[in-house]
Amino acid sequence: MPRTAAVKASALALALSLPLVPAHAQGAGEQMQLCVNQCLYHFGPASNPRYHACVAEQCEGTGPAPQRQQPAQPPRQGAAWTTGAVDGGRTHYARVQSGRLALSYMCQRGSEGLIAVEGMAGSPGSLALRIDGKRVAQPFATSGGMRATQAARGSALLAGLLGGSRVELSDDRGRGSLPLAGSGRAIRAAMAACGLRP
Repeated sequence: MPRTAAVKASALALALSLPLVPAHAQGAGEQMQLCVNQCLYHFGPASNPRYHACVAEQCEGTGPAPQRQQPAQPPRQGAAWTTGAVDGGRTHYARVQSGRLALSYMCQRGSEGLIAVEGMAGSPGSLALRIDGKRVAQPFATSGGMRATQAARGSALLAGLLGGSRVELSDDRGRGSLPLAGSGRAIRAAMAACGLRP
């Protein structure tokens, strides 16, 4: 896995330790930590000046106004699921990415999994998910461009990701879709590494 992907996955792994509650219900400290993790994800490592600029602009509210993200794009051909481990092997993941749009399943031994979506630029609470045309109602916590939710074993979300063929994501600023071909094998491999079963 390229170094930037490992750093991004490590930053997402940090989100596993945070409670998943809607953004409006989070305390200021939790919102700040999610924001810092998002900056590390996009601009890590922490020694990168762009990381520090992101924290100053996005998290602390100093510096120039943040630039708006572009809406998600349709998937490129060849978007494929990948698997791996980060954080010294503590966090296992399965991920698919097409352009700016990405969906990841992550887990650690002893805890339920997490689904993270990146690349959707709409307002918090506006993210809607459809798997093979069927809406899956799931609350997502939001920080910057990352949305995260629990992927409990037996949930409709996890079942759909394991057995579906396509996931469609939409919010009030755009829409995109990602293939689920190979998702079942990739997510099950990550789950097995965490001692979980679907």
